[in-house]
Amino acid sequence: MKILLYGSGGREHALYEALLKSPLVGFNDIYFAQTGAFAPCRVIEFCDYFELAKKAKNIGIELLIVGPEVPLAGGICDIFSSFNIPVIGANKYWAQLESSKSFAKDFMQKFNIKTAKYTLADDICKIDSALSKFSAPPVIKADGLAGGKGVYLPETFGEAREAAKEFLCGKFGESSKKIILEQRLFGRELSVFSLWDGKALKSFKPACDFKKLSDNDEGENTGGMGSAFPCSLSDFEEKEINSYLLKLEYALKTSRADFCGVIYSGLMMCSDGAYVLEYNMRFGDPEIQSVLDNFCGDILDVFLKMVDGKLDEIDFKFKDEPSYCVVLASCGYPFSPQTGCEIFNLEAAKKYGVRVLFAGVKKIGQKYYTNGGRVLNLVKSGKDALADIYAAASEIEFEGKIYRKDIKLR
Repeated sequence: MKILLYGSGGREHALYEALLKSPLVGFNDIYFAQTGAFAPCRVIEFCDYFELAKKAKNIGIELLIVGPEVPLAGGICDIFSSFNIPVIGANKYWAQLESSKSFAKDFMQKFNIKTAKYTLADDICKIDSALSKFSAPPVIKADGLAGGKGVYLPETFGEAREAAKEFLCGKFGESSKKIILEQRLFGRELSVFSLWDGKALKSFKPACDFKKLSDNDEGENTGGMGSAFPCSLSDFEEKEINSYLLKLEYALKTSRADFCGVIYSGLMMCSDGAYVLEYNMRFGDPEIQSVLDNFCGDILDVFLKMVDGKLDEIDFKFKDEPSYCVVLASCGYPFSPQTGCEIFNLEAAKKYGVRVLFAGVKKIGQKYYTNGGRVLNLVKSGKDALADIYAAASEIEFEGKIYRKDIKLR
């Protein structure tokens, strides 16, 4: 069958390699909507989603898999569905669970899903009034999409005020013209991926993501500098997560959520239970890299069961060992990463049994160059996987290379 994969980063490279393991698809059957350094030349050129869908229909594409959030928010799945092409991804309405934090908060409140107390603001003149509702400095969040960077955790009310003003003045463009001021929660942060086929919800075990740029969770907030899977859970945590997922499934069923795709729940495990920090409507990057490395099944078969409304027939199976992903980023990330630097010694990963996934990489001839903030993902499963990943990380070189050295299960 012919598949169209939308996206060109580390997440999509991981999905591409997972799809190739399926006996249901061949190397020449996967097409791309964006050029990635890992992708062959089967790229469909397009100006808009309608044109892409029209070309996909003519080629005979039988399934669209959407990796990143922007096309979901832009309604790509609605357009492909109008051409009777099945999709793995949320339609424009339900993509709002990620593209609008205020929409997500309303959804959680309606179905009594635990989330931090919050208030909205869209006027600089009302910042002080909004801040007065909190006893401690609140988290500042852009309401719209900001590439995983639209969150600021101030230490003082003064910092919160300045951050709120920066956001409202367009730090993230239209995405931060409205902001969320949210009570800061403390606890253990977990990532849970759930699949929804319009009738049933099935979830993977939790993974952990490392959002901060530097070791010991210091530095700027990023899209993610590494991940580990699966996280061990206490009895209390497992009970709380299962209870939350039942509520989420009830909420989706009651709302008649008419899409087939992924829901990422960013959870904070507090002393009184699991709180939802955010929703993403796609696989998280880099968590899915470690999850898929651990997955013992045919991911394409899972997707096909989803579009047929038969997700409840699938039992997820994973390796009996941990999996890790370490991100090699470029200096200046997350706001002004250095690009155009040649990458050397990629072959070093092979001797350690480490897979290299291209995130922000450009291929020119037979050479590879940095082309984004997060450049490479180094992935491996096993008891000694971390030692091998870090050995490979030390040998792969490009100017301005940075990475966290404290990725682990936690």
